[in-house]
Amino acid sequence: MAKLGTDKRPAIFRVKSMDRVEGIASICEKNGWEYIIGIEPDKPEDLSDLERLQNPDSATVRATETIGRNDPCPCGSGLKYKKCCMNKN
Repeated sequence: MAKLGTDKRPAIFRVKSMDRVEGIASICEKNGWEYIIGIEPDKPEDLSDLERLQNPDSATVRATETIGRNDPCPCGSGLKYKKCCMNKN
């Protein structure tokens, strides 16, 4: 998947007024982000892509490291995981 704020995946915003368009457009242009802004006064504003662009670490989901059956057991017994705690869970 393309990075948010690029030509292939522009940030998409929904705002209520032209004043908000100008403010968000200036932030995006200053940072070099590609964007699409729609003015919809009867719907709630959606600035979630702006939050993701400004705080990239908060949106990142990291996978937890899994324990292989032949790895040493994390309990510290010195045995392989398959012979120690694998069947206890």
